[in-house]
Amino acid sequence: MAATSPVSLAEELLKTVKSLEGQGSRLSPQQAYDATRRVETLTDKIKRTVLGPLEYTIQIAESCHESAALRFVTELGVADAIGDDVKTLSEISQQAGVGTLYLGIAMSCLVAHGYFEEVDGFGSRVYKNNAMSNILRAHSDDTFCSAIGFVCDDSFKAAAHLVETARAGGNKGGKKGKSGANLAFGFEGPLFEWYSGPAQVWRGQRMGRAMQQLHKMANGNVVTDFDWCALDGPVVDVGGGIGSLEMTVMKTFPDTAPPFIIFDIAETSADARKAWSAQPPAAQARVSFAAGDFLASTLEGTGLPRGQPTYLIRHVLHDWTDDEAVGILSNVRIAMLASNEGARKAHGRPKLLLCEMLLQERSGRFVYTTSVQALALNNGKTRTEAEMVGLLERAGFKVVKVHAMRAVDSIIEATPAEL
Repeated sequence: MAATSPVSLAEELLKTVKSLEGQGSRLSPQQAYDATRRVETLTDKIKRTVLGPLEYTIQIAESCHESAALRFVTELGVADAIGDDVKTLSEISQQAGVGTLYLGIAMSCLVAHGYFEEVDGFGSRVYKNNAMSNILRAHSDDTFCSAIGFVCDDSFKAAAHLVETARAGGNKGGKKGKSGANLAFGFEGPLFEWYSGPAQVWRGQRMGRAMQQLHKMANGNVVTDFDWCALDGPVVDVGGGIGSLEMTVMKTFPDTAPPFIIFDIAETSADARKAWSAQPPAAQARVSFAAGDFLASTLEGTGLPRGQPTYLIRHVLHDWTDDEAVGILSNVRIAMLASNEGARKAHGRPKLLLCEMLLQERSGRFVYTTSVQALALNNGKTRTEAEMVGLLERAGFKVVKVHAMRAVDSIIEATPAEL
């Protein structure tokens, strides 16, 4: 078929790339972002069409070995060992404390993907860093070391147990069973509880850094592509962690950002207070903290701030089953409608912003692989827009608008269906 021939795909690819190039491009920022995602889709389609089912499939199957090589050189600090110099395989191996056999094969795999430069050509085994390998340096501004460690270690091992997890009844009947991470690492209970234990604190800290690095890459435009400053405050960030979003909003809009209330469990709320003590005084003055349990059976038990004009739930619901997600949303609805008549008269209908990664037809590879990661680590679920809207409606909300951004996240704006 002409529509799927490699030639027609290549012609569309060339046209799309040309639309992105040069100062004469007339694309809006959102159109340019969408065009970049289209380039990703087209290049994969061309590769799939040219290689055929067998070769393309085995490349996907064996990509796990490329992930292993990436973790190998990152965890051993190879890019840092090379630094700004040129070093031989033997020199790097000695500095890393591993044999040349392992390092040589891992380096060959990554050089084939554009990481590092093999000085004097193929087989010289003399290397220097390049733009690709610089992100593997621990102290680079664009370092991706923690993200690679988290994805290629924790997620990689958990995903290897998906079949066993499914057969054991994980997430059966809407209730969570054991996750891939439970089977891979031999612990019971939720992933985040395991991360908080003394022996695994380093993993939890690595995950925290990884999330910052991944969100900077995938969601760096969320702060600028949504009008945060137009929100009525205070904005209650439900499950807001240490308030990393708020830090970025305050830094980007120091004079116009709305006030925030960061809500999370007591331990995380304490960490948030410590983190904010290092922020500028003006930013600290516009942030307060509340602690509780958003799944408690009573409003008093949740500890959720009541009667505020705006509530935000960001990167929370994918870790919970549908029934649990509806429970969280219902508790937020009850809290936003409670008590504060004065605020309602001043600001009108209270608003909920649901910021999550959604599975969409235009989604790139990162969204689909991350959805597998969420499932493997915590029996999490990346939902479609229709599925998320359905949860909101079950919890008594009416969707007002879905905001698309130059990001893998979307923001669904909703209000209580009845007041």
